[in-house]
Amino acid sequence: MNPVKKERIIHSKLIEFLKNNPKGLTMSEIVKNTGFSRKAIEKHLQVLELENEIYMKKFGVTKVYYPNHRVHHFDFENLKYNNRIIWFDILENEFGKYLLIQKKKRVNKDWVHEHSITIPLDQSEGFLKVLKKILGSKRMKKLKI
Repeated sequence: MNPVKKERIIHSKLIEFLKNNPKGLTMSEIVKNTGFSRKAIEKHLQVLELENEIYMKKFGVTKVYYPNHRVHHFDFENLKYNNRIIWFDILENEFGKYLLIQKKKRVNKDWVHEHSITIPLDQSEGFLKVLKKILGSKRMKKLKI
């Protein structure tokens, strides 16, 4: 196998393995469960730390490696009204993809967070179904909004 391709495979598998173990892993656990050599793992862990993909904590002589809990931002929309704005953001972290809905209000020149809710994307259809149901309820029709 091409050495560059092999390096990419080890790199991506190591990232994936750490992401699937957010509580952290020691070097011995990583070696035992991935089948890669200790030397290769040491090298890739150093690179992943430099790339800010993972971080390491020391507990005495033991080093524990964790996935970096970065949030990936996919898309957004907003709804403006009066002195407020509602942001709809599609995000992903180590727990999966989700919708973040945030309400902010303008105070002087700054936007101040008022409220927020997160909805796992795999639950978005259920969320919309409940929202449509409540908006179409008899009580809402009486409000004539």
